[in-house]
Amino acid sequence: MKIIYFKVFFALCLVNIAQTNETLKQIHILFRHGERSPSSSYPNDPYKDYKWPGLGYLTNKGKYQMYNLGIYLRSLYNNLLGPYYWPSIVNFTSSYADRCLMSAQLVASGLFPPKDYQIWNPDLLWQPIPIHYLPRTQDNLIAMKTKCPKYDKEFVDVHNSTKVQNYNTEYTNIYQYLTENTGMTVNDIETVESLYNTLEIQQLNNLTLPQWVNSSIMSQMKIIGAQNLAIYSETEYMKRMKGGFFIKTVTDLMQKALNGSNTPSINLYSGHDLTLVHVMRALNLIDTIKPEFGASLVIELHNNSEIKILYINKWNGNSEEQTLEECNNPCTLEKFIKAFKAVIPLNWEEECQLNISETLLNGEHLCFLRLIL
Repeated sequence: MKIIYFKVFFALCLVNIAQTNETLKQIHILFRHGERSPSSSYPNDPYKDYKWPGLGYLTNKGKYQMYNLGIYLRSLYNNLLGPYYWPSIVNFTSSYADRCLMSAQLVASGLFPPKDYQIWNPDLLWQPIPIHYLPRTQDNLIAMKTKCPKYDKEFVDVHNSTKVQNYNTEYTNIYQYLTENTGMTVNDIETVESLYNTLEIQQLNNLTLPQWVNSSIMSQMKIIGAQNLAIYSETEYMKRMKGGFFIKTVTDLMQKALNGSNTPSINLYSGHDLTLVHVMRALNLIDTIKPEFGASLVIELHNNSEIKILYINKWNGNSEEQTLEECNNPCTLEKFIKAFKAVIPLNWEEECQLNISETLLNGEHLCFLRLIL
């Protein structure tokens, strides 16, 4: 009898998903890249000479994760995606980082395997899909590294704040423990996060970690790593200049879609853990978080102008709808923009206090944004 109930419940869930998808107008999916190799080491690292595929590159497991994330997203949004890839309805944007560009390609291959007349090689069920990106210093959408003097000053102030100093006092014993065992000086939360990333990747690849690394220290380091990511968007202004610009890009595209403009209905962004943290903190969805590989934030626009947000906690996780405390249900696009007005920039360059010459240097970036908007 329990099996029958489960089958009925599962069938009802599928019907509900299908009905929800029928009302979709546009989706935006921001995902973290797949598992990568370490981007740094430490003096006492027993695996500093390990044959990784370069520093910070996707591992084979990472490639598998991203391809399967694409398949999973296809299962969620099959109705909106349609059976065939059409350049006019799909837009992929990536960070400059190779691991993000590769992740975008793999997600695309899982989303859009060629069918029927699109099969150009029966021995290779894959088709090329363009991935757009900008150089690191010109990207304030995903990598979020475009020069912003006012933000840089505020970031220094945060690092010198009482909150961060309290972190350093609280973690004195952990710093000392890590310093003694790694062979390098560890005296801030940024170094702890970097070290955690290296150890986590080694652990995920079944490498035996040194004796001094146990589950307790790894748990503490993960918490500290999440706190380090959070301070990059500590103030309202910092949220506005980072995650806020992404939100503005999304809402501008949504407004165009509702007004009948020809805009992509499927928009995917291949980014980093910090990209997700910036956007989720700007939306007040989290305080601190250390996103897993393949974690994804989905922002849906429905035909009735309703906004829904879902979070997939890892590449093979389940999607869970998020509650926006600032935007009552149903949260329409108009209400959404009003609710997050404080973190949506009106003119990013002016609010960063860029001078004219710096703005001209970013001209290529502005042209790119006009293209995707």
